[in-house]
Amino acid sequence: MIPGKEYPSRYFNGKSAIPEEGVAVIQNTNFQFTSENLTHKIPIQNFTYFDFVPHGCKLTLNPDEVYESPVLEIFCTKEEAKTLESVWFQHKKTTGFFHKIIYNIKEINPVLTITVAGCLFVVFGFVYYLGLLNIYRLVPTSVDESIGSMVHKKIESGIGMDFCEAKEAEEFLTKATEEIRPKDSPYKYSIQIISRPDTNAFAVSGGKIYFLSGLLNKADSQEEVLGVLAHEIAHVEKRHHVRNLLKALGTAFAISILVGPGLGDFEMIETASELGTTILVLKFSRDFESEADEYAVQLLKDANLSLTGLYSFFEKLQRDEKQISKAEDKGKNSGKDPEEKKSTVASKFFDFTDFLSTHPGTEERIATLKKLIGSEKKKRTRQLVSQSQWKKIKNSCLPKSD
Repeated sequence: MIPGKEYPSRYFNGKSAIPEEGVAVIQNTNFQFTSENLTHKIPIQNFTYFDFVPHGCKLTLNPDEVYESPVLEIFCTKEEAKTLESVWFQHKKTTGFFHKIIYNIKEINPVLTITVAGCLFVVFGFVYYLGLLNIYRLVPTSVDESIGSMVHKKIESGIGMDFCEAKEAEEFLTKATEEIRPKDSPYKYSIQIISRPDTNAFAVSGGKIYFLSGLLNKADSQEEVLGVLAHEIAHVEKRHHVRNLLKALGTAFAISILVGPGLGDFEMIETASELGTTILVLKFSRDFESEADEYAVQLLKDANLSLTGLYSFFEKLQRDEKQISKAEDKGKNSGKDPEEKKSTVASKFFDFTDFLSTHPGTEERIATLKKLIGSEKKKRTRQLVSQSQWKKIKNSCLPKSD
């Protein structure tokens, strides 16, 4: 639309459904609409919306709460409508700094705008992700200890399990921990043995580690136990519990921002509580597991202890998993009701630890350990206790059957 040139148009005043027919022309900073009955001048910057229509374009004033918004429709070609849009943009930019930015962005090609916005979103997401991975460095280690104490109390009071008090085994694990842990570690470690036949161990933040007696009883050597212990110490030293919690909370927060408030009655505190009773008892990501494996190997090297124990433990765990999988398949085919198994509080907890298992003995992890160990497996290392002492330790805490 060329300034000074008249164009057929019609004006809806927002009160009547019947428009005024007339002509529109740009005069300085105004649109002047003239019909047989009226002449109406409207500042160009006052129009809030601009839309292309088949016969030209239309401009909409701010709507109010009582009437429909006044609308000016102009009959013109597409090229003239684009010119008019440009004029409208220029006048909207004069209403303030913020509007200048907004309408400069709107004036850009929509495809380019979407592309730039997409790139900015990806960059922001990447920076946010890096922040989630590293924000734990700002969290003091006292937080790890507080969380670990909280989970420890839940385990002691809420599960109803039996703890084994075997002096030989406790002394062995305590001595091994002092040998393996980094000398500058800020954590005070404590080891407890739970009377269960399961071949497993787990740690909570702050240095509390739990061994299931079945792991001791079924271990072929003390090196296997030391390898598992090094793995759990690695989880604590690398702060995987706090990092996992921060990552989960950060992800939940990001999702809540993206989807908006109110979806599913999202409550951050409630979410944190749920995470505290699930994530903190270990379900580490693949990266955390790999990091724990690598650091465990380094800890054993530094302590001049055998590296083959962790490798052989995972091989054994892999064989056990295959046997369990076969047994489950056989049970399904036999038509037995899976609800027939015992459902004590303790057994339910250890069914839950299957879900939280920190030791999925995958072929990939075994292959990675094999590469990490390399020629070190032939290196002469020391043993913490004699074979006769190990046999006593191995059988010092026989698990109680359900």
